Amino acid sequence: MLGLQFLFPGLMQDFELKVIDSRFEARQALGLAPAFSDRIAHVNIDNYSKTESDQPIWEKQVYAALIEKIASARPEAIACDIMFVDWAQKSGNEALVQATINAGNLVNPLLLDTRPGGTKAPDALGLDANPRLNTGLAPAASGILVTPFNALMEQSAGLGFANMNPDADGVIRRIPVVMELEGTLVPSFFLQAVATQLDYDLEEIEIIDQSSIVLRNFPTHGEDTLGDLEIPLDGRGNLLVNYAGPLELAVYPQSYSAWNLLTADTAADFSDQLVFLADTSSQATEFGDASPTPIASIFPRAYIWSNAANMLLTDKFITPFPYVFAIAAVLLLGILLVLSAWRLPALWFSAAALGMLLLYVSLSFGVFAIGSYLLPVLPVLVPLLVLYLFSSIYRYVQLEHYEGVLEGSLQSYLSPKLMDQIRANPDILKLGGARKRITVMFSDLVDFTAFSDQADPEEVQDVLETYFADAAKAIFSQDGVIDKYMGDGILAFFENDGDQITSAVRAVDCALTMQARARELNELYRSQNRSSFAIRVGLATGYAKVGNIGPAEKIDYTVIGSVVNLASRLQGVGKPGDVVIDEDTCFFVKDRYPVTDLGPKDLKGFSNPIAVFSVTVGDQPTAG
Repeated sequence: MLGLQFLFPGLMQDFELKVIDSRFEARQALGLAPAFSDRIAHVNIDNYSKTESDQPIWEKQVYAALIEKIASARPEAIACDIMFVDWAQKSGNEALVQATINAGNLVNPLLLDTRPGGTKAPDALGLDANPRLNTGLAPAASGILVTPFNALMEQSAGLGFANMNPDADGVIRRIPVVMELEGTLVPSFFLQAVATQLDYDLEEIEIIDQSSIVLRNFPTHGEDTLGDLEIPLDGRGNLLVNYAGPLELAVYPQSYSAWNLLTADTAADFSDQLVFLADTSSQATEFGDASPTPIASIFPRAYIWSNAANMLLTDKFITPFPYVFAIAAVLLLGILLVLSAWRLPALWFSAAALGMLLLYVSLSFGVFAIGSYLLPVLPVLVPLLVLYLFSSIYRYVQLEHYEGVLEGSLQSYLSPKLMDQIRANPDILKLGGARKRITVMFSDLVDFTAFSDQADPEEVQDVLETYFADAAKAIFSQDGVIDKYMGDGILAFFENDGDQITSAVRAVDCALTMQARARELNELYRSQNRSSFAIRVGLATGYAKVGNIGPAEKIDYTVIGSVVNLASRLQGVGKPGDVVIDEDTCFFVKDRYPVTDLGPKDLKGFSNPIAVFSVTVGDQPTAG
């Protein structure tokens, strides 16, 4: 995602621009927008002025009178955001020129041509007096698009370009500060206006690159205090406009209707101020003198210029963070995200990931509201979201794999029926188990130790694999559970179906099947001149603890109780091929199978003799 953003920087531009606008709105709602300088004033030719003058289009003589009126209020500079072009009606040109001469501080706009092969600059533009500028340090212009008429240009205190380049969505968020034309620096309209107000020499401007401009010896805190003012740019030579707020008198208190000013008996006082004169009427808006901004859908362009000028006078700039910051933020937060995915459970991982994203968004809004720092949001969030989704999918796949391995392991011990019960109700495997009445089976190969000492290891393995596979099939067919394989022995148990005691019958059925298969294997091995094969089986019925038992590090689905010991001892009592059972098991199967009473036996681990019985299984095999 970082690579895609680097190769295609406009990939998320439209969405990122909306996020920028939301930060303006949030800052405005919190009352943290920058204050507007009292050294800036506006004189607006508004709808009221057009209506009262009964002139939808003012003649140049009226403009001249208005400029004279403003000049009489002693402003430091007048930024006239009205283009008096050469090809318009020439009547009143002399009056305008004379008003400009009398004011002595009128700044006029022009439009530069940024297309290839623009028109050469006219001599009246006076570019020879501007500082020289190396190509590539600032956005380039190819020529002049529109200028005021020559006589007005010659008498102006300064000229600045009024080009504004909206973003892809048509909103004005940034404006160029300077442009290069024929190797000469051309200031923006607002910069020339401030330079005229402060009597600042444009030769003091140092262009670092398209990310930074320094105004050397700039009167930062009053005209008697000089210092260097660094202007942060967006990397393309544009200044991000730090809007003070919507078009309200509470935000811009020094705003006057031109007609009121023109017809007033007493002059206003614009001492020490920069006055922006502009047509803000609906008619001018229709002709493009207003644009969408982050704070309003229709915003007079003169106020965009004054907001830019306000940034120079108050040193309140928006500082965009470079793209390398997005890379660093993604790497840092990405590492934390991966560590969270590695260390935390799924729910906590999701909470941690969401917390990181919300924290970064809050940080980006907070630093903008408080310090006007512009952090990239989507270039950071999108890669992190992709990483989160990848981590989540990876965890899910790993969990599926783990569950598959676990289920495969359980299927080696548990019957398909019990596996279905566990899938439907995982609480069956809860730690601690439950006390149940069950039947335990213990089966063992006869003379296996001697056989394994004499036989080839591969033959031993073959015998064990065959024995275990056949036994598991028989146990699972009766819904039994293989607790564990113990060398050549098998410990299994059978649970009851609900309230019915069925474990004993199913255990005997299983044991008889195992003995029948043992006889078949014995005949097969004898026919192959191999060692004989026989097993003994012991069955005991009683209460035991059944379930997941053990420490958290190693849990087994197993059984605990004296009934397990009893099944093991009963297996040792019988002869090869026997199925030996205890009295409780006998009680439940005696009506179904022929049972032989073997009498009481003294079994190791039991203080009293145990009644022992044998289930008749037919001809008994003998061990070789």
